[in-house]
Amino acid sequence: MIANVHKQSVTEEVVEALIENFECQPVLFVGSGLTRRYLSAPDWEGTLRAIHALLPKDRPTYEYLSQKNERDLVAIGSDLTELVFEWAWNEGKSKFPEELYGSEHKSSFIKYLIAEIFSSLTPKEVFESVKEYKNEFIALRSIRPHAIITTNYDNMLESLFTGYEAIIGKQVLRYNLNAYGEVYHIHGNVDSPNTIVINKEDYDKWGKESKYFAAKLLTYFAEHPIIIFGYSLTDSNVRIILEDIGQIVADETGLIANVIQVIYDSELQDGAIQTEVSIPSEGNQFRIKALRTNSLLEVFQALTARHELKDVNPALVRALAARAMKLTRSDIPNGNIEVDYHTLEGIVDSEDKLPTLLGITHADDVNKSHPYTLSIVGEKLGYSSWNGANKLIEKVKSEKGLDIKASDNRYHCAVKVGKKDSSISRKYSDALVALLGKVRDGQKYQVKL
Repeated sequence: MIANVHKQSVTEEVVEALIENFECQPVLFVGSGLTRRYLSAPDWEGTLRAIHALLPKDRPTYEYLSQKNERDLVAIGSDLTELVFEWAWNEGKSKFPEELYGSEHKSSFIKYLIAEIFSSLTPKEVFESVKEYKNEFIALRSIRPHAIITTNYDNMLESLFTGYEAIIGKQVLRYNLNAYGEVYHIHGNVDSPNTIVINKEDYDKWGKESKYFAAKLLTYFAEHPIIIFGYSLTDSNVRIILEDIGQIVADETGLIANVIQVIYDSELQDGAIQTEVSIPSEGNQFRIKALRTNSLLEVFQALTARHELKDVNPALVRALAARAMKLTRSDIPNGNIEVDYHTLEGIVDSEDKLPTLLGITHADDVNKSHPYTLSIVGEKLGYSSWNGANKLIEKVKSEKGLDIKASDNRYHCAVKVGKKDSSISRKYSDALVALLGKVRDGQKYQVKL
């Protein structure tokens, strides 16, 4: 336990408030802002302009297409699909692989060009090739996120997060989200060009399937802290997903408490400020917290994995989870293996035997007198999340002038889990549950730190 914690920055306070109530790693939601920063890759409109620049000069200008479609990027993508298709079957025939001419989809040609553009921008070893941001890459890797969700087409994230596996397009709907170490390319990927979402036909299909994606990803959004990087909430792709998630996990005020958007602002003078942003929705008004910052490095460092299993191999964890799933769903029910249930029960009931069997060593056991996260405290008090318990702690602070979280005491302790001063995990006791129960019920109570 630690008795004193250094004065935290705004970034550290915001990040800690988000993740301290979860016994799991965050999920990152990553948009084109990061690839623009690190690879000078184009955004959505920039991609369309890059495609247009490849067409012969006698084709309609990009400005014409933009005005004709009232700057609707999806409609512009559809027009470019047609223009590239016509070009490919005429004077541009030498620019495309022969197998595309046997494809069932005319969009195969524009998607091939998109894959070529992003593949050429992404070095195989981003970490070694883009040295300007080496410190940010080190901190970003060290987050060790449970998973990454992205609409980006490129492979930058797989290059940075060694051992993470790309799950592309509709594969997400069939994938086991209990696994660890995946990059979910929900709008396709350069390795499978036909999965790329770029025109009206693609987006209509995506619109129909987005509810299924949202339902599939609900486990992540409900049980993990979610950090959004490189997206504007004006991006319809993000807004649609957050609307669907908000219908289920938002609190009574419309706040989606476990989601935060990080907004990079190089001109910000104060380092970082916390705000809130609204997500327009039919009949509802959802909100998420936002952290505006002039240092992504500080954000990455604040999110750095708060446990000692930093060198765990994601591929190994994924293989273990997949094998366990097959064991319980297929092998045992089908009688393919014989099971010694007495031995298994003995292993599972022991907190030490199962990790040892799997080759996992405990770092330091959490103080047995403070076994709960705030989420569990909230559940014990009848709330659906940590927020209810946290409001009661704030009420105690307001009524008694005592901040339970400010020190290690019989109700709370801050356990150091990493090298940084800010790398702590907050744990709570049965005494806190009893105390907050009285506060909740309006009973008289005393606080004995």
